[in-house]
Amino acid sequence: MQKLIILLGIVAAPAAFAQQAPQYSQYIFNELVVNPAYAGSKQILHANITYRTQWTGLEGAPTSQTLSVDGPTGSKNLGWGLHLINDEIGAQSQTGVYGALSTRIKLDRYSELSLGVAVGVSQYTLDGTKLDPGSEELDQAIPEGRVSQVLPDLKIGTFYNTERYYVGFSVANLVPFKDDKTEIATPRRHYFLSSGYVFDISRNVRLKPSILIKEDFRSPTAVDLNSFVLLHNRIWFGASYRTAVPMFTNQEMKQLEKRNALALITQVYATQRLRIGYSYDISLNELKNYSSHEVSLGYYFLKKKFGRILTPRNL
Repeated sequence: MQKLIILLGIVAAPAAFAQQAPQYSQYIFNELVVNPAYAGSKQILHANITYRTQWTGLEGAPTSQTLSVDGPTGSKNLGWGLHLINDEIGAQSQTGVYGALSTRIKLDRYSELSLGVAVGVSQYTLDGTKLDPGSEELDQAIPEGRVSQVLPDLKIGTFYNTERYYVGFSVANLVPFKDDKTEIATPRRHYFLSSGYVFDISRNVRLKPSILIKEDFRSPTAVDLNSFVLLHNRIWFGASYRTAVPMFTNQEMKQLEKRNALALITQVYATQRLRIGYSYDISLNELKNYSSHEVSLGYYFLKKKFGRILTPRNL
């Protein structure tokens, strides 16, 4: 019960806490959720659905659902994307839609640089009827009913890749917003830096280590360290270790260790077109008894070119 009060307290005190970016474990297979420049990078029409439930069994714990579609346009240098999101934690929720456009610049035979922008709108809602303040101080910050606010959003990003290596950088929540009178936790600007490389271990085995750094310059820097193995171009399996480092804050490491988590992830190409993914997350802190689960479905609309079927790249 104490953990629930803390969780709801964060939601109910928007003056002290801003809306955080939703957490995903399988973004490595669909980076459109963090970088608009990724749109169309596979050069094949691709749809992806993700459902995540965090800290299962804990009342008011986060749940997230996303739907994303991206692909090439009639121009070989342009890509497009559509991203829908629904995120809920306790009494606070966000529902948003984004449209992305990217342009690819061929640097040489093996590498290219993409620049992307996404424009969207999100509705943020706080349902005061779901909250029990527990104190007079919190009671003053809680609305009697439901309050909603619709806010515009802008994201930009860049994505460089070769056949084996990639690095991406993006910024979300670029539209500034500040209203001290609102009860709703409004979005905070986030920065994302990702990079990865694919090694050939043998003819049918590939290794893909990667990293994602998430920064908002007001809280500890979040770092995801990932490592995956691809077998026979059909099965991915690996793990992701999440932690936080005091790059721009003065928090002690003992406090940051409470943010540590481990995710075990697998992705299977059930057919040449259909990909199924699952992740099991374990918090390495006081929430270790509440596991998190994430399921994803991806579908590739493959087409033929020069007599052969185009297949998605492994980056």
